[in-house]
Amino acid sequence: MSVSSVKRVKADIDMRAFAKKAGATVKVPAGDIIFNRGDTGPCMFIVQSGSVEMLIGDKVIETVGPNEAIGFMSMIDDQPRSSTARAKEACELSQIDARTFRFMVDEVPNFASYIMGVLARRIRGMGQTMK
Repeated sequence: MSVSSVKRVKADIDMRAFAKKAGATVKVPAGDIIFNRGDTGPCMFIVQSGSVEMLIGDKVIETVGPNEAIGFMSMIDDQPRSSTARAKEACELSQIDARTFRFMVDEVPNFASYIMGVLARRIRGMGQTMK
């Protein structure tokens, strides 16, 4: 398998179907806050539909859409939320609690790679924003 094939496979990982079965579905109207910076993080979310703005203060640092994970850093390090999540448009989210997150990391093929890929894109995106 070539390097470009590996990159394409990782980019094609779609966690929405599994996440929908694994957690509760939450519908969020446009403009509503999903979580605030500094909140405890008892769960993460997979965006099923719609889009979510990630903010620090009043600055939008990223907009995420379907098949993107939000709030997972609190699952990894048990620290408060590092940003605020606000629904840019009406959203449907799958809520994944800490126990299910740990199960998915251990038992669901490609989930850890999926989370690492999202994390890497976010770090790179923040680096581009700071230039």
